[in-house]
Amino acid sequence: MELILDVTPLPYHQQIRDYLQRQQREVWEWYASNRVQDKQADAVRFELLKSTYRVDRDSQPQLYEQADQVARELGLDVSVTIYQTQNPQGLNASLAYLPNEAHIVFHGAVADTLNHQEIRALLGHELSHLLLWQGWDGEYLIVDQVLSALTCDPNADTPHLESARLFQLYSEIFCDRGALAVVQDAKTVVAMLVKVMTGVADVNAESYLRQAEEILQDPNVRADDYTHPEAYIRASAIQLWADKDPQADDKISRMIEGPLRLQQLDLLSQQRVARLTRQLIDLLLAAPWMRTDAVLAHARLFYHDYDPPSAVVGDGELVEAFADVDDSLRDYACYLLLDFVTSDRDLEEFPLAAALTHSERLGFKPRFTDIARKELRLRKKQIEKIDQDKTDLLAKAAAAIATT
Repeated sequence: MELILDVTPLPYHQQIRDYLQRQQREVWEWYASNRVQDKQADAVRFELLKSTYRVDRDSQPQLYEQADQVARELGLDVSVTIYQTQNPQGLNASLAYLPNEAHIVFHGAVADTLNHQEIRALLGHELSHLLLWQGWDGEYLIVDQVLSALTCDPNADTPHLESARLFQLYSEIFCDRGALAVVQDAKTVVAMLVKVMTGVADVNAESYLRQAEEILQDPNVRADDYTHPEAYIRASAIQLWADKDPQADDKISRMIEGPLRLQQLDLLSQQRVARLTRQLIDLLLAAPWMRTDAVLAHARLFYHDYDPPSAVVGDGELVEAFADVDDSLRDYACYLLLDFVTSDRDLEEFPLAAALTHSERLGFKPRFTDIARKELRLRKKQIEKIDQDKTDLLAKAAAAIATT
């Protein structure tokens, strides 16, 4: 059966677009109203003329016929110009962006190394960059520009840099999807990728897919590069789409981002951690006996307008969330619980009993116990006794508030 694939932005593209439209409205609107000007376009064309050899249509008619056909298959009505770099290092291709113009630059002996279908895949990948920036009302070009502006700001922080990195990585994945849509064969796209990235002329795509599968058996593997995902991640994503895996988006996200890490949050995961923090505080303060003035004052250090939940708080979403984070997030949660354990000493052992109960449900009780023992300077038998009696202690705390 013929593979038919829609070339659409990935969930990350859509989510970061929505975030920037909400949170960076003025910057978004400025870039939306200031598109590439004629002077900028002339500068791009002039730089290409200086640094490359422009391939004439008359000298390479078959190559141009391929490029024009691929553009049409991607729904692009654009003029294509192909260039060859001077003094190239390795094999590659790139796209110089101008509105309604496709300027594709070949690096190295690409045309001699790739076969006919692999060249189509390469052209599909590069022209998909133009599709991403020019389609969807140009919103993803604006995303790229806004993220670039945010990372250049002197006040830029890790979430800005990580968001720009992830957007770039997912854009390459999107373009691989475009290549697959053009050639309709995963092994052709994988062979093209491996040839371009290694320079090897004879590639067994099936063998490389098995190699990629072996690498990805390690649950800690994630994309570490800044501009392109590792080849094994790209190959696996292509195969997921070819197999029409219904969980392809989630699996690709896992390969790109890995478990949530406190030290490498992007703008979206920063929001996610803020939401987890609020949910964890709500879980603790769902018990009326925890809502003393001291504890509420501490909660308002996190959220100035904090009010405890008025309904029963479930922990199902938190259990699921903490199953997919790394140790840094679990440690963060442990210290957050400990903050509230010590925020009102008049509550004695009750908050620690509650924290032990919640940490057990959320899956990081051993780590919380170790941290609590160290920070509270408790002997092992002391914390074991509180843990053993935690159900009775919580019942006693609830009974005490009911009689006041």
